[in-house]
Amino acid sequence: MILFKTVKRSLQFFRIGLAAKKLQRSQNETERLLAKQALAGLFADARGISMKVGQLFAGNDGSTPFQELVEGIEPLPLKALIPLLERELGKKPKAVFRSIDQAIAAASLGQVHLAELKNGDQVAVKIRYPDIAEAVDSELRLVGLLPGVGPVNRWGFDLDAYKKSLRDNMRRELDYRSEARRQDYFGRTVQVPGLRVPKVYRDLCSERVLVQSRAQGVLIDKASDWSERDRRAIGQTLMLTLFKSLFVAGEVHGDPHSGNIFYSHDQYDQPLVTLLDYGCTISIAEQRRMALLKLIVGCRERSAIKPLDCFAALGFDSKKLSPISGSLPALCQILFQPFLLNHPFNSEQWQLGPAFNDLLGDYRWWFRSAGPSDLFLLMRAFQGLIQQLQQLDIHLPWWSLLQQAVGKELIQQAMAYQLPVIAQEITGTSLSFDQQADKLCVRVSEGDEQRVSIAMPAEAVLDLERLIPEDVLERIIRSGTIDLKQLSRSIRANGIIPQQLFIFEDDSKTYKVWLE
Repeated sequence: MILFKTVKRSLQFFRIGLAAKKLQRSQNETERLLAKQALAGLFADARGISMKVGQLFAGNDGSTPFQELVEGIEPLPLKALIPLLERELGKKPKAVFRSIDQAIAAASLGQVHLAELKNGDQVAVKIRYPDIAEAVDSELRLVGLLPGVGPVNRWGFDLDAYKKSLRDNMRRELDYRSEARRQDYFGRTVQVPGLRVPKVYRDLCSERVLVQSRAQGVLIDKASDWSERDRRAIGQTLMLTLFKSLFVAGEVHGDPHSGNIFYSHDQYDQPLVTLLDYGCTISIAEQRRMALLKLIVGCRERSAIKPLDCFAALGFDSKKLSPISGSLPALCQILFQPFLLNHPFNSEQWQLGPAFNDLLGDYRWWFRSAGPSDLFLLMRAFQGLIQQLQQLDIHLPWWSLLQQAVGKELIQQAMAYQLPVIAQEITGTSLSFDQQADKLCVRVSEGDEQRVSIAMPAEAVLDLERLIPEDVLERIIRSGTIDLKQLSRSIRANGIIPQQLFIFEDDSKTYKVWLE
């Protein structure tokens, strides 16, 4: 039977893979839409891990076929789940519920029914699909057979660690008792204005059944039509929730797709955000929380903190980071750009990918492979926040909201926190934030007279060739005296530190370029 189910899931994986390739090769919008519909249908039929992948597509794509995976798929009839519900409750459902309706939503691992308890409380009952645990086990066995290819193999990703993270996370999600404990903890520790965490009825929860207070509201596509005041309040609640859960509670909601968040108004007509589904949360230990906060604040203040030490405390492989350690201060300025500003940040102008590539080139894969295997879950939380802010069409001040969420005392604790000493020998240049140059300076003089004097952010040096006027660049290349590509490689390897980059004399003009 186990072999049969594994073969069945492998065939579903195969069909999904073919559909994904068809989508990738689509030539026009009509073909793309049809391919998306076919792929979304396969995700929905597969449920389990496959459907979770489809929900990730919905978060990135926002188009109707994948959005249906977020808003709900065709649920099973209630009568098919009554025997399971009775076993889990240890009694007849009518002894617990005054009424229970057909499912209102079906997700990857279970479905939700509205009900009324005997005492009149309005609740939502989440019931796990009868055979989903076996299906997930089959999928996890298939995941375990996946080979390391492409960047995974070339740059040394610890694929086994990623597979283990996936297995541990999925098996934890299958146990609703664990979810109930985490939801209860989240509700008690993440106190944010405008946030509602449904109450859990712990005495009615079991491995396959979770009972919580009923939540109502609309999804973000409807809330995005609300007034700017309401949208801004929603955005602030979402951002404060992420910051407080990460740095204070140490338990982050790791499944931020739009179907897990309801938006409504309270009795005072104030916007209310109800956060659902705590099956996938990420526990962040104190050392990692302090290291990340120290990294953000150190980057903002250009302090004597060495990013390499912080990344190592976050779980990165310091030996793998060693060759690019000189670039880490500049990398942090890219990663934490929203926190470096004192005004609202427009995330649509955040060219994270191109900036990352300009700084590290192919070594961006080296940086990613050095990260801990559970980092992708935390990245999902931040990506979900950014997508929601973009859908709401609002810009918020990240730094002031971070201060509001964690408080000055915790920031001071993070800055004073003693990070573990790195055990491995570091071969590269480990720079601190205060050792990095502030400005890229260009001076053009003719004889004793200064013609041009320009200062720009030091990070502009990464785009040096494109900053030099074409005619001057051609003369530099023809002279053969300055190797701009080697200069660029040296900066990436050793960091953006104060130094003279080059002096080029052309006829009567002298070009001097340096970092300070």
